[in-house]
Order: sequence, then structure tokens, then C-alpha cells
Amino acid sequence: MKKYFPYLLLVVLTVAACVPPGEEVAEDDVLLAKVYNKTLYLSEMDGMISKGSTPEDSLLIVNAFVERWAREVLMLREAERNVPQDLNIDKLVRDYRASLILHNYERSIVETELDSIISEEEYTQYYEKHKDHFQLETSIMRCNFMKIPKDAPNKSKVEKWWNGNRTVDKKMLSQYCETHATLYHVEDTIWHKVDEIAVQFPKGALSVKTLKEGKDFTMSEGDFNYYFRLLEASSENNDPPFTYVKEMAKKYILHNRKMKLVEQKREQVFRKAEKMGHVKYFH
Repeated sequence: MKKYFPYLLLVVLTVAACVPPGEEVAEDDVLLAKVYNKTLYLSEMDGMISKGSTPEDSLLIVNAFVERWAREVLMLREAERNVPQDLNIDKLVRDYRASLILHNYERSIVETELDSIISEEEYTQYYEKHKDHFQLETSIMRCNFMKIPKDAPNKSKVEKWWNGNRTVDKKMLSQYCETHATLYHVEDTIWHKVDEIAVQFPKGALSVKTLKEGKDFTMSEGDFNYYFRLLEASSENNDPPFTYVKEMAKKYILHNRKMKLVEQKREQVFRKAEKMGHVKYFH
């Protein structure tokens, strides 16, 4: 019977695919596999096979799922047979369930009650306290750059947008780059390691020396036009710029707030229960 199963299943899937929506295929389910006392039915694969799948593709999906299911069942059975006698599975399950529930509740507290607004004073305090920990190991910069094929259209408009100061210029330039640029970055807030950007330009075009001289440039080489504009730079072994540390400061400050918020909630729940007599000690 086993050798005919794929063809039988193919017929079942073909019939199911041809039945109009809302109408039942059959009242009886189709048994796909049995491993010891575990069984797998076709209904358990509901939603796994898309309506547009051919019978052949559906068969491949089902066969792969059945074999994976059988392997999992056998591995689980083997694991159950080798459970150490001193391993309390029920306790592990209870502890894991409690951990999931507690984690979900704490996450909901953070989502609904956390104050995510950080003042400039808080950012400054963090920067002054931690800047020595972020001493730069390599030169970094904020910049705009583009690498555009020479045969890309509308070069005159690109030049206009690149040199424009209006918000619309940056928007149009970004949209253009999404379609035509091989490499680009036209945002102002993100810091980059100089070496990571320099390798994208012709050799010698961009270096620490270029940054020290504050050079902006456009150039052509090979099949590409290159555009570069320096916004801010800081050399290695210097204190990091405030804007470089700011994103890390945000993560640090919010993480501390989360921890304090959850701890306050724990203390609030405990004190309330203790006051109402729900906490009793017997030692």
C-alpha cells in the first residue's frame, strides 16, 4: 500500500483543488502517516498548501511535511525514553509557562507606561559621563555620497538636486538614487567608518587626509560618476562627537527606564498584596 500512497494522495489533493470554495471535499479525513501510536491527518496541514499549487507541487509539500513530522515524533519518543530519572519535566513546563506569562506582562507594562521622551539635558549628562568609554578606534564621518552609472538619465537634474538646499531636492535625489544609484547615502545623521566608505570610491579619492582638508568633490572614473560631501568628521583616539554617542545614549537610558519601571511594578504588586494579607511567612 505504501508504494501507492503518493498517487492516492495526489488524487485527494487534485479533487480538493477542484472543489468550489465553501463546499466540503469529504466528511472523512485522510490518514497520512502513523508512527507508533501517533497519527497525522491531512486536515492538520490546513492552510499549508496554497490554492495556486499544482497537484505535483502539493504532493512534494505534503511528502516533505510528513517525513519531517515522522522524524520529530521519533526523536521526541527517543528523548522521552532517555529522560533522566531526576529530571522533573512537569516542573520545567510550569516554570517555562510562568516565565512566558511574566515576560509578556512586563512587555505590556513597558509598551503602555514607559516614558520614551529623553531631554537634551539627559543626553548631555550621559555623554559627559561616558564619552571616555567610547574613544574612537578609527576615523568616522557623517557625509552624503553617491555612485551613479554614467549612462543614468537626467544628469543635470541630479546636479541640481545634489547642490540644492531645499527639502524637496533631497527627496527627489533620494528617489532618483533608489532607481539608478549603485551606492548612495543622502541622510545627515548616520555616522560611517571612513575606511568602509573609502573602498567604494576610486583609489586615493577618499582618505583621512581628504577629511582633514574638508574636501567635497565630484569625479568620474570608469563607468561611474562619484559625488561626496563631508558633513562632520572625527579622527581616531579622539572623544566621540555628541551626535555619534546620542543613539547609544538613547538605548542605554531607555533600557534603564524599563528596568526601573518593571521593578517599581513588582514592588507595587508586592506591597499591595502584603498589605491585604495575601503574603504570609511561616518561618
